Parts: sequence; structure tokens; C-alpha cells
Amino acid sequence: MNHISNWILGFATIVMGLGGLFVAARAGVGLGYFGGLAIFVFAVLFVFLLIRTSMDHEEQHN
Repeated sequence: MNHISNWILGFATIVMGLGGLFVAARAGVGLGYFGGLAIFVFAVLFVFLLIRTSMDHEEQHN
């Protein structure tokens, strides 16, 4: 548990991504829809980046 900040940042990003999905669902068509989907895609990619960073950091210390 050396990377507690990555866990906190990851959780906040997941909440933001779910919020983006709710925005996209309520918007229907247009900028709100595509903006919500873009926020969700960014959140998913950022969580994968956090996972990769944590795994690489653990690998260097072993």
C-alpha cells in the first residue's frame, strides 16, 4: 500500500467517469452527449495509466 495517492486519485477518476456517463445519458444528443462520453473515455484511460504506473513502480523496487 505504498501508493495510497494512486488509489485516491483512481477512485476520484472513477467517480468523474461515472458522472460523465450520467451527463451523456441525460443530454440525449449534442455537445453534452459527446462531452460526457469523452469524460468517461478519459477516466478509463487515466485509470489504466495509474495501474500501469503502479505496476512499473513495484517492478522497479523488486
